[in-house]
Amino acid sequence: MIVLGLALVFFLALYSCPTRPPDRKQIDRDRQEEAVAINTDKLLLRAKEIYSQEQLSSVLGLEQGLNPMLSPTEEVEILKNISSQWNMLGDFALGGVYAERVANVVATDSAYSIAGTTYFSCFQRDKDSLVQKFCFDKAIQSFESAISIAPDNPVHNVNLGLCYVESGSQPMKGIMVIRDVAEKFPENALASITLGRLSLRTGQYDKAIQRLENALKHEPQNPDAHYWLGLTYQSMNNLPKAKSYLNTFLSLSDDSPKKEQVKAILKQIGG
Repeated sequence: MIVLGLALVFFLALYSCPTRPPDRKQIDRDRQEEAVAINTDKLLLRAKEIYSQEQLSSVLGLEQGLNPMLSPTEEVEILKNISSQWNMLGDFALGGVYAERVANVVATDSAYSIAGTTYFSCFQRDKDSLVQKFCFDKAIQSFESAISIAPDNPVHNVNLGLCYVESGSQPMKGIMVIRDVAEKFPENALASITLGRLSLRTGQYDKAIQRLENALKHEPQNPDAHYWLGLTYQSMNNLPKAKSYLNTFLSLSDDSPKKEQVKAILKQIGG
């Protein structure tokens, strides 16, 4: 209602008096400053408006356990639990904030990667555009921190590339980052599967098959490669191959939701 009310006021003001077109660059700068201004306190205030006291009691109780007398190990354990609690509530912005605090203490690439993944989940799911912007920037920073610590770990570069691709901000930059990983590490299944999936999305089926078959060459039991090959062949209406790969996926995967999806696809195509 607040957003609708503000839109109505703006609409009336626009047509009731002469106005100069807004400075688009200034608006963008203002929103950028607002996104930068988002902090833990503001996110906590937002959470208290969204969730009930009963939902918040556990995580806020953990928060009270943080104090300067804790050892780093104790602090990290509490921060991990707080991050997990926020994630379970569906607040991946705060989940990311506390995952980043863990990373800042332990300073490992895996910890920064977890923070980046959590922040990107926020970007994908949050309804507030300013929080989305905050989380996207934080995801990029986290993956860049992971890369700075472990530059030879291709997973971090693939995740960084995916941020750019999935956000739509700089898709070609993201694809180039992932492609560079695939060229340097042809045995890396994640990079090949990611490129194969992106090729399928754009209807480049031959490229998708090439990338996904390369993943299977190095990891024959990789369920994701079988899954995406199955979907690629389904898109090409090659149903025998689609059924074969999707059934293999079912035999290899522990991902229950995705298995249910595949079962539905197989039922639809008579597999």
